[in-house]
Amino acid sequence: MMISLCSAAIYMLLLIGILMIFRKRLAQFVDAFRIRRRLSPDRSKVLRPSWILRHLDQLLRTVMRRPIPGTAFLTLTVVAFFLIFVISVRYLAAMHAALIACAFAAIPYLSLRLRLEKLRRKGSFEGEQLVSAFLTQYWVSEGNIFDTMEQVVRMNSGIRVTGKLLANLLLELRGTGSRERIRKAADAFAYGIGTNWGRLLAYHIRTAVFDGGDIALAIEDILVQLREARALAEERRRINSESVRMVVFLIPVVYIGSVFVSVGLLGVSPLRFFRNQFMTPEGFGLFTLSAFLFVLNIMLLEVMTNRKLDF
Repeated sequence: MMISLCSAAIYMLLLIGILMIFRKRLAQFVDAFRIRRRLSPDRSKVLRPSWILRHLDQLLRTVMRRPIPGTAFLTLTVVAFFLIFVISVRYLAAMHAALIACAFAAIPYLSLRLRLEKLRRKGSFEGEQLVSAFLTQYWVSEGNIFDTMEQVVRMNSGIRVTGKLLANLLLELRGTGSRERIRKAADAFAYGIGTNWGRLLAYHIRTAVFDGGDIALAIEDILVQLREARALAEERRRINSESVRMVVFLIPVVYIGSVFVSVGLLGVSPLRFFRNQFMTPEGFGLFTLSAFLFVLNIMLLEVMTNRKLDF
């Protein structure tokens, strides 16, 4: 095990050294590539490689308290894949080692997506309170959209998720006069909530900033639909009960129980159990597959049983 870790560390240092030596040429190549893509009129914007970094930046800004750049996260993911592949290839075939490395390297991204869905679900249930406060402050502020958002953020401590998103939107709107940046800020707000009512609210806020029109009736319509959606959500919550708890608690308990049974009843020493689990191709592959499927099952159950409050 120590030999594998030392080998992985050496390979990682070698990779970092190569990147540091050729960093200027790589930067020139990236700049030239971006210029070529920018000057090509028939290229689709959706197909540019930068959409991955934009997606990661948006995801990290929404989920993490102190977000890191998308390039740094992507680099760490590639390094993790490389390290796990180097360790796994000593015990498994190259194809199997690559699959295991992909599974492990994907876990941080899947965890971020899981946290994003949890935040979206929690934020969706703040919708009625947010929209109600927004509509009230909009009337009080006589249609001033900036004062409305500022008062909503300041006076409503119960909207932790949507309040943070609204505060970020307000900072972006006050810091720019560009229509493109305003549109991107509104899109980031809608992305953080991830609901139809969130997209409608972002659209009406953007319209009010652009044109200064009255959006009171549109906001009131969103509030009416949210109240109807809450009644349906309460009925759905009574139907779903034990599925998530069984996966989250039962599977780890079963694994820990198998460890105690192997060590306590079958007489397998802890050192031998550790070697069989992590230093043999069968045990390491089975543990990796189990961990990946465990995270995937949690994500699927979150999506299926804990649906957002939306219409």
